[in-house]
Amino acid sequence: MTIKQSLCAIFITASLLLACQHPPATKDPALLTYFPLLPPGDTLHLEIVTVIDTNTAQLIPSGLFFKEIPAALLEDIDYTTDPEQAQVYGRQQFPLADTITACWVEIRQYWFQHHLLLLYNKRKKAFTNRVMVAEWYGGEGGQILTGSWLFDYDGDGKKDIVHHEIQHTMIPGDEEPLERIEESATLLLWKNGRFTETPLADTAAVVKRYPIRSFW
Repeated sequence: MTIKQSLCAIFITASLLLACQHPPATKDPALLTYFPLLPPGDTLHLEIVTVIDTNTAQLIPSGLFFKEIPAALLEDIDYTTDPEQAQVYGRQQFPLADTITACWVEIRQYWFQHHLLLLYNKRKKAFTNRVMVAEWYGGEGGQILTGSWLFDYDGDGKKDIVHHEIQHTMIPGDEEPLERIEESATLLLWKNGRFTETPLADTAAVVKRYPIRSFW
């Protein structure tokens, strides 16, 4: 065997060893199968409803959901993430970019609700981020109700988020408690692979133009 042949044999052997040490990328997680694909161009109106429509929401086994979602993505919404009590539903999925898919998840625990977009990185084969899009929580003294409109706000061909929030507060009074309702809006534009909060020129006009269902 010549020196050239020996070097080729060594190279082939080393390549095979490296291939064994680095197996092909894993498959997409089973969780993705619970999210039907959103037709292109559709506007999503994400808001809180008291009764869920099981025709458009697929129940996800809580064991599967909490196993495949990194705990760090859920750590600040612990009031809806008890695996024994939470009901998790898959709603829809749609592309945000060539390598990013958004999955709309609805979590219910007691009367609390939390809707979020889980961002799935197809290259990394992992859920890497989340964005809250609708929520309902609080106590006797006050509640927070939020919802969102998801569509191409700035005309760049990418889906953006108009987030609408209602704060309901009961303030103790001399005779009867006073009710206060405050509304606000936030714009999140999809830029450079992430949703970025962007100032609104007229928040009141956006609140009026993109309403959400209120319980007060």
